[in-house]
Amino acid sequence: MGGEVIKIDADLSAIREVQAVGGDTLKKCYQCATCATVCPLSPDEAPFPRKQMILAQWGFKEKLLKDPTVWLCHQCGDCNKYCPRDAKPGDVFAALRLLVIREVMPFKILYSLCNNLWGLPILALIGLFFILFWTVLLFGGVPNFADPNSFPYGGGYYKVWFLELPARVLMIDIIFMPLAGFIAVVLLTGISKLWNNYVETFNILPAYRYRWWQIVKMYLWPAIKEILNHQRFEKCNVNNWRTTPHQMLLYAFIILAITTAIVFFMADILGFHTPWNPLTHPVKWLGNIGGILLIYGSLNMIAGRTRASMENYLKNSYPDLFLMYLILVVGLTGFGIVICRSIEFINFLTAFFYIAHLVAVFILFISVGYSKLAHLAFRTTAVVFDLYYKDILKKVS
Repeated sequence: MGGEVIKIDADLSAIREVQAVGGDTLKKCYQCATCATVCPLSPDEAPFPRKQMILAQWGFKEKLLKDPTVWLCHQCGDCNKYCPRDAKPGDVFAALRLLVIREVMPFKILYSLCNNLWGLPILALIGLFFILFWTVLLFGGVPNFADPNSFPYGGGYYKVWFLELPARVLMIDIIFMPLAGFIAVVLLTGISKLWNNYVETFNILPAYRYRWWQIVKMYLWPAIKEILNHQRFEKCNVNNWRTTPHQMLLYAFIILAITTAIVFFMADILGFHTPWNPLTHPVKWLGNIGGILLIYGSLNMIAGRTRASMENYLKNSYPDLFLMYLILVVGLTGFGIVICRSIEFINFLTAFFYIAHLVAVFILFISVGYSKLAHLAFRTTAVVFDLYYKDILKKVS
């Protein structure tokens, strides 16, 4: 009686944004707090996802985009299973993470291309254009794609500073080195924006703001160890099947990144350009191990998510399917090159698998910053900030 009445107007456009990217069950939530109670990752001092669900229902998009909790959720599915209203908080959080990616990353057209079905053929055509353009330019015209000795293992050599590079190596360098640099820059831009949002939201006083190298030393390394061990994934119950294949995918990317760095050093710097035997060369074996883990992890993720979707514990949206099948295609086309090179009567297909692999890798590079794969950077940022903020709370208490 006599109390002040505060009127809150729901931001309908923000609500529709959440619903459009996978959070269509949002309005079913009636704040019973079951989700926050059953979530194995929800801390007692700041339980989620109940608070975030009510904020999303009212369209407080800005608050949600600056909340690291959105990334601390690992979509284990416990909240989805036990929600009495089938509001699927885990799926709503997945939608919020996509909105964060869209918000913090520049060149939002790339986000649209990676997260809509209509964008896939456009990305493929862009990648194919660059590959064929530089193929024709560097191979002195259109090569014989039915002959691996014409393409990709033919063509001349080019003098670049002190290096002498074959056509296929120079083609890959010209396409993927600028692309990798671009993705690194935009990812750093997104991480910086996300971090500054967190610092502003939680009002980190200047006395407790460390330099970046202090953050790396004190919090990033513990966060990386936690992520490599998948400690939070192991706490999940309903969808605990995700732990092993997800970890295998993480290790696969690490192994393939190391392999790529070794190949770049040996081929571009040291000049070992002859196609290496995939059955005997140690670097190729390292790549093969990474490829096997990639295929194993993606197949198990696809099978597991399909089963969880049928049991109503997870929803497979297009961004989920795009990423899982893209990773699988990268692995299969990579081994397709090896198989076609090794078996004489199908070696005329080598160029097909080679081009398909390069197109898939081209799309994968872009998706690192603009698809669900961006969680490699942004979830790590949120985990680091979570450790950082908890440490500050200990110091001021």
